[in-house]
Amino acid sequence: MALCEKILIAGFSGAGKTSFLKEIEKTAPAGWERFDDLDELVLKNRGEGHKNLAGLIQEVGWEKFRLWERQELEGWLKESGKGVLALGGGALSLMVWELYKNSKKVQFCYLKADFEDCWERLTRVGEEARPMVMKGEDELRLIYNEREAIFSQIPWKITNFQNDNLKAQVRLFWENGILRS
Repeated sequence: MALCEKILIAGFSGAGKTSFLKEIEKTAPAGWERFDDLDELVLKNRGEGHKNLAGLIQEVGWEKFRLWERQELEGWLKESGKGVLALGGGALSLMVWELYKNSKKVQFCYLKADFEDCWERLTRVGEEARPMVMKGEDELRLIYNEREAIFSQIPWKITNFQNDNLKAQVRLFWENGILRS
């Protein structure tokens, strides 16, 4: 039986995927080598001259950004070695889900957070501007509900991730990630 080689962390913008990924990397079992954030990959590989995604998206638009996001995801999945990738909030399209949902080599983990928690994190004073905030709270709530239809199909869920029990959540993440194959 094929073993899990790639774990994709899905969740809405502001759910805590990047923070969770950083903690996962600190306790990775032997053989797990790559820990990437899809937004950072897009910015690094496609966003020359931009300090953040908000500026890049304002310049090129959401459609082009989503194309680049999908291309970076496809490239990352083809690379050899075991890795964990935090997806951008909108990277898990129905097409991507349908392609990989039954794969033994690719597993999805859904970092589930309530809309109100995501909105609070996205609009936190002193934080770098987040691209989704440009859409406004009402539109973002509609997008959240649309994406929930895909996210809710992921059987492996971590609900309302909080920093106060991070070590226990990361331990369970690794136990589940390795044993799900």
